[in-house]
Amino acid sequence: MKKFLIIIFSLIFILNTNAFAEKVDALKKFKKDILGEEAKKKMSLAYDSLIKHKKILNYNEDEEAVEITLDYSMKGHPEDWGLSDDQAQRWEFVTKKKNYHKLGKEVYLKYTFKLNAGQNHSANIWQVVGTKKGGEIIYPSMQIMYTTDEDDLPNRMQFYYKQIEEVYWTDIDPVANRFKQKLYKFDLGSLTAFKKEYSTALFKIKPSKKDDGEFIMWLNDEKVIEFYGPNMILDKTGGIAFKIGLYRYWSTAYNPDLIEPSTLSIKEYVISKNCEKIMDKEKCDYKSKDKIARSKYKYKIRDSEYMPEGAKKIKRITSKVVPEEIKFEEMKGNFLAIIKNKNDDKYLLKYIGFSKAGAAKEGLTKCMEKFTNFSDQENNACYVHYESKVGKF
Repeated sequence: MKKFLIIIFSLIFILNTNAFAEKVDALKKFKKDILGEEAKKKMSLAYDSLIKHKKILNYNEDEEAVEITLDYSMKGHPEDWGLSDDQAQRWEFVTKKKNYHKLGKEVYLKYTFKLNAGQNHSANIWQVVGTKKGGEIIYPSMQIMYTTDEDDLPNRMQFYYKQIEEVYWTDIDPVANRFKQKLYKFDLGSLTAFKKEYSTALFKIKPSKKDDGEFIMWLNDEKVIEFYGPNMILDKTGGIAFKIGLYRYWSTAYNPDLIEPSTLSIKEYVISKNCEKIMDKEKCDYKSKDKIARSKYKYKIRDSEYMPEGAKKIKRITSKVVPEEIKFEEMKGNFLAIIKNKNDDKYLLKYIGFSKAGAAKEGLTKCMEKFTNFSDQENNACYVHYESKVGKF
């Protein structure tokens, strides 16, 4: 009898433990544990976000991260789903209207994430947006995004910076804002590098219409992009807001059956006006001596404006300033990693990075992309053969 009761109580305990595990509220976890500092207090669910949180969100206890998964079958908000040329769906948090960040004020951010991206669409996973005085969002300015379609750098993670010259609305899609812009596209690397391990992006942003504007980005402890001067030139711009989450989009001409689901995992997202709450003292103390724009990554520039066929502009906001093209110099590191492959004696990659760990990690990533047929082996049989600090190139 005693043994029987022990078995019964054990079963009850196991069932209660499982039930408790199933009751973890991923939305509450996101608000309480993932968002930090101002992000916790001053962000909320976007009005056009999907709201079936139990289907979309999952809390991964092992990784202490909230996973956001979107699938075509979930559809999207009517303003995203019913456009004439594109469809979109999103689960995003956004800066509350009253808490927008004013021009001329520095703000710092930390974002730790990884991504399992499906095929045949593109998506933003972080955005800076321009606002009017009062916080009304009017245009996108900066984005971390990925492409998995074949039109533009397939299966890559990218950083976008947009010099917006005009925002306008058309008679065909009167709720959709469209843009005339100069687009800077930085190739952050293959999606493979962002799938297996978490990456951490740090930002210093000073939005401005004047010469005192600043943007500095670090990725996995390495400074990767910096530029200075006016970065919010559009008239009526009063400040910026932030968006965090998954915003997917594709052409209405696509076959819906080919649009695969995607999962974005977020471990931490913090916003603060106090730099030391975001990054170490060395980064906080960094000041460019020459204010020259530099990038670790290759980039492209494109003038872009798209309006649906037959549409007419019914409203517009323009800039009186024609933006000067930013010319980015190449950042040059001083850490060397030599990468080899156990299955190919002839393979040798010399990779220059900005830190010892960064050079090794990115060199391994490039090697792994080449030897995908060895995926059953650790790092696809790639390994670090030699590391050294060298003179700047």
